[in-house]
Amino acid sequence: MQKLSSITDKLAGRAAVLGGAALTAGGITEIVHSQRHAGNRVIGVAGYLALSFFVVALISIAPSFLALARRARPGLAMKAALAAAAGTTVLGVTSITSIVNGHDLALFNVLAPLTNGAWLLGSVVIAVSLKRAGTVPTPVAVGLPLAWVATIPLATIGGGVLSGAYYLAIGYLLATAAIDHTRSTAPQPATA
Repeated sequence: MQKLSSITDKLAGRAAVLGGAALTAGGITEIVHSQRHAGNRVIGVAGYLALSFFVVALISIAPSFLALARRARPGLAMKAALAAAAGTTVLGVTSITSIVNGHDLALFNVLAPLTNGAWLLGSVVIAVSLKRAGTVPTPVAVGLPLAWVATIPLATIGGGVLSGAYYLAIGYLLATAAIDHTRSTAPQPATA
């Protein structure tokens, strides 16, 4: 746990910006050269580019889960962050085999559902905890599981552009220490 706490917000933010840029580039690649009908094969330069951007993005966004969980209610959020970070990292590393072989290996078909489940479930738990804690703006919390939806189910139609925008914003907010906010109450009118 000590080494995980040494991941600063600035580092997590910069990594999230890299991940957001990679997701956006992959999304644009998918829009221009769709891989929708590729199945488990990597087709052409566009397929290799999209998958390479995907790998970079997944590994890069992992620290952001830990940084966000530090702002959530204590307890379950950090465990969920570890699951989500492990899910994206393992999925990214496993996807390297698809780049090397030009298709998904049988191992990928076993690991992908597990890693995606860890990523999605971890994102939902962190989002709920962030929302309840009220320490970050609501779109930051709500956007976390929605970014998974844009990245995975909507990938072949360019969903990476949406999730990329989310991680670019999160990265900026983390790197510049602008992500935190406190609940404020509206000023009350003076009574006579």
